[in-house]
Amino acid sequence: MCCIAGALAAAFPLSATAADDDLSALSLENLMATEVVSAARFARQITDAASAVSVLTSRDIQALGLRTLGECLEQMRGLNMTSDGQYTYLTARGFGGPRNLAGRVLLLVDGIPAVDNLYDQLFLGHDSMVDVALIERIEYAPGGGSAMYGNNAFLGVVNVLTRRGRDVNGWETTVAKASNRGHQWRVTGGERLDNGAEWLASVTVHRNDGTPSVDLGDWPVPGVGRAWQWLLKGQWQGWSAQTLGMARSVAHDYGGGVSQSWIDGSGFWSVGHDASWDAGWRTTLKMQGGVHRYWVDTIYGEDFERGRVKGTWWGLDGQASYGALDGHELVLGLRWRQDPLLSTSYDSSFAGSAQLGTQRESGGVSAEDRIRLRDDLHVTLGLRLDHRPNAGWVSSPRNAVVWTPAQGWAVKWSQGMSHRFASAAEDGFGQLGQTKSERVHSRELGAEYRRNTTRWQATAYHYRMTDLIWVDPDTQRFRGRGLELEGEWQADGWRVRGSQAWQQLSDNLGRTFPYSPRHLANLQVSAPLGSERWRLSASLRRIGAMDLEPGFRAPSETRLDVTLMATRWLAGLDLRVGVRNVGNNRQHQQDGYFEDGSADARRSRSGFVELGGNFR
Repeated sequence: MCCIAGALAAAFPLSATAADDDLSALSLENLMATEVVSAARFARQITDAASAVSVLTSRDIQALGLRTLGECLEQMRGLNMTSDGQYTYLTARGFGGPRNLAGRVLLLVDGIPAVDNLYDQLFLGHDSMVDVALIERIEYAPGGGSAMYGNNAFLGVVNVLTRRGRDVNGWETTVAKASNRGHQWRVTGGERLDNGAEWLASVTVHRNDGTPSVDLGDWPVPGVGRAWQWLLKGQWQGWSAQTLGMARSVAHDYGGGVSQSWIDGSGFWSVGHDASWDAGWRTTLKMQGGVHRYWVDTIYGEDFERGRVKGTWWGLDGQASYGALDGHELVLGLRWRQDPLLSTSYDSSFAGSAQLGTQRESGGVSAEDRIRLRDDLHVTLGLRLDHRPNAGWVSSPRNAVVWTPAQGWAVKWSQGMSHRFASAAEDGFGQLGQTKSERVHSRELGAEYRRNTTRWQATAYHYRMTDLIWVDPDTQRFRGRGLELEGEWQADGWRVRGSQAWQQLSDNLGRTFPYSPRHLANLQVSAPLGSERWRLSASLRRIGAMDLEPGFRAPSETRLDVTLMATRWLAGLDLRVGVRNVGNNRQHQQDGYFEDGSADARRSRSGFVELGGNFR
């Protein structure tokens, strides 16, 4: 896979019918000059951001045939997905894997922290908060980000930006048939009015055999899964309002009178206002909130077990930036959050009933200053203070240097410390009284080169995680280190993108972290077939060997995915046909958790067909 280490890329945009400000229609050079907000809290060019930011656009997503948020993130540098058959889990820079629910990577959807307040869980499969067809772009900024973002921005930040009404300008609908008894239907409407107001509304319905990801192959236990996703957003004269969410139900019949069903549901809302002032100030104020539910019922003939977990939260997020001071760009932040409901209940014919509940609040202030020492040298200093009553105050400092020694080159250095408070589940819903917060000390050195149609990037990092909120008392700290390469090239309708990550994560006893592959490699190639109306894209992914459970080590895996797109194929409808795991290779890494010999190393080739169109 050495060729992948030096390779470059991702799918090339299709016909340029999008709005002029659609990032997916931009050239590589223009894309690299686009402002990025999530890598630091004030906007600046991607090449000037202190973090090594990766971007995946809507046209990349469509051309590669990506169908869930987890599949999108898997195409980005140093990220990997695993599953336990119920959920999909994110591994970032070696840390993650099944049952690691507590979030150490913050997921934002249009600035809304899209994690539940019960387990700090990210939903990345068919239960994700947003249909990928509605994504304008995804930004991934690795490294400790809590100097500006706070709790959960521990090992990185993923910011998902959704489309606007002008990007639809009418109505869209798609229908799809996929493996694993998959069926999906989506309808989306949106427009920009003459007075500048915009609206977008969308609903997606999905049904399959209950698996969260096609990587699992045919699930050996019969089941039915249903999922609903919705998004409603609008903006006018600096005001914005948005709600999004999902609901998923899954039922499995194990035979012999044993069955299990569960329901997940999460909804988010946000109302905000942006304003610019003559004195050089720009302010943003948002009120946000969320509701989360998880219900599970297990039947053993005449006996049963039943669990109910519920949570709600709301908060205020304010930010002010000042750019009129010579040589400085200053950003101040203030956050306050209330979680009035955090509860879990258990009812069983075996062990009776139990119920736990609590509530909590937290707050934080932050400041960041980007100082221009010379035209080619910038320094960023940031500090965040967070408070939770049972854990007290914690500070998260961060500093970075960006040097541009020559045209097209940028050298970046950053270091800092981030904190993460215990989730409600880790705190036993108020019964354990967790008083500490996890901390990570991180350092990162990167270099980037871009010119015309080519971009290269290399990053070396090291982090040390201490004060662990961890179930193993012998584990006192983790140390992670790695090297990441990424590159991109485009010309004559071709677009190629690739990445290679070498990573190592171990604890204080020298044990390798489970579900942590030593290397990850991606290569994506997309090319027109005669004209832009037809496009063929391929994604090749190599996952290194990894330890799963004690005594079980999964070998390396290679997967090739192919997608064919046809624009205005029939009666104005677009066609997408995709095949996943073309070689039908065995997928060992999903199976160590199940302890089911019949499922060992299942083959998981799958496919889908999708038709869709825009009606104005």
